[in-house]
Amino acid sequence: MAIVTGAGAGLGRAIAGRLADAGAHVVVFEIDGASAEQAAQELGGEFRQVDVSDGAQVDQAVRSLDRVDILVNNAGVSHVGKELHDVTDHEWHRSIDVMQHGAFYCMRAVAPGMLERGKGAIVNIASIRSETPNRERVAYCAPKAAVLMMTRCAAADWGDRGLRVNCISPGFQRTPMWDADIEAGVVDGDRLLAGVPAGRVGDPNEVGDLVVFLCSDRALYISGANVVIDGGTTSALV
Repeated sequence: MAIVTGAGAGLGRAIAGRLADAGAHVVVFEIDGASAEQAAQELGGEFRQVDVSDGAQVDQAVRSLDRVDILVNNAGVSHVGKELHDVTDHEWHRSIDVMQHGAFYCMRAVAPGMLERGKGAIVNIASIRSETPNRERVAYCAPKAAVLMMTRCAAADWGDRGLRVNCISPGFQRTPMWDADIEAGVVDGDRLLAGVPAGRVGDPNEVGDLVVFLCSDRALYISGANVVIDGGTTSALV
């Protein structure tokens, strides 16, 4: 059984689809109940309407499941276009609550069962912005950096008991979040793509394929890693 947070649409939906294609029974954790139910129906899985920023909701949802073998922390929000001094309390706290606290709550909830069985795989979706800064995006970069460090800490804590924890840092992805930022004018798509050696925006299904690999027995010796999938973007930074 695989939990994917924020799997009602976008990157999370693609990840959930690839896991389902690989044979996993997927449970969609999503704050939007309608999209969660639709995704679960399409995937042949289950859903729980969960706000991952609420630890009690996360604990209750995980307790309702018989067994969790895989967790993918993908849920995220995007606040772009403000310098640090203009970020509101609401924007800051919502970003931290969903992306940092949410990943922590979900990992904490599934870990006991995985540790008891001596096997489990957790993949946290961070971003290239977890290690490279971006102007007017502090409320996004900061929690993604925290996700990367939590991944490394968790891998160190649990690695001797069969629980592997890895991180994926995607670059620009063709998701509803990307399209919304372009439409709102807070992201200059042409300028950003000019810095991508691959010359295109990433396909979320490619991230899904990477998740499947990291959760499989082919990756049993990989833990604490941050795998960047960005078409060479960060390699080209000068």
